[in-house]
Amino acid sequence: MAITTSYSLKQVQRRLLKSKVMGCLREEDRKKASIEITHRLCSHPVWQDARVVTLYSSLPSEPDTSDTFRLAKASKKKVLFPKVVEKQLLFFEVEKKEDLEKNFMGIMEPKSSCIEVPSQEMDLILVPGVGFDRQGQRLGRGLGLYDRCLSTLPSKVCRIGLFFSFQEIHKIYTEPHDQRLDLIITEKELIRVVLRS
Repeated sequence: MAITTSYSLKQVQRRLLKSKVMGCLREEDRKKASIEITHRLCSHPVWQDARVVTLYSSLPSEPDTSDTFRLAKASKKKVLFPKVVEKQLLFFEVEKKEDLEKNFMGIMEPKSSCIEVPSQEMDLILVPGVGFDRQGQRLGRGLGLYDRCLSTLPSKVCRIGLFFSFQEIHKIYTEPHDQRLDLIITEKELIRVVLRS
């Protein structure tokens, strides 16, 4: 399939999923589902064995990651958050919620006082998205920030996507630069992806 066609189809999928999220997601449902997702994540051996974890500040349309941050700190993990710098993601250690501030897109990211940590140090990274399929493909917001980042990470870094179950679609149309996830966690199940390419 031509890249331009894949790109156009992804744009359509993205718009449909965004409108679906707006129509399906009540705050009480988001809270309940987020608790289940956090439980599944923090019960998994990959999380329990990880020393350096990369989280993200969730948007209202995404599973809430605030409890994940709290549990990571309680488990004495080093916690990193991404920051957009010149159209790429860099990672900084965050000790407390007050170390985060809103960026130009309204997303919470590390303040300039936080210390940058090389991505080679991380054991796992949580990846946001608009949708997913069972082959480990994710549909992001269209900026390519996470795909560029994931393509440079060591293979030891486990890539985990957090989603609501209704964000699943049968097949995400892909482009050559798209990166697969290793695990997908929803409030209903954990999906282990066998192959990463």
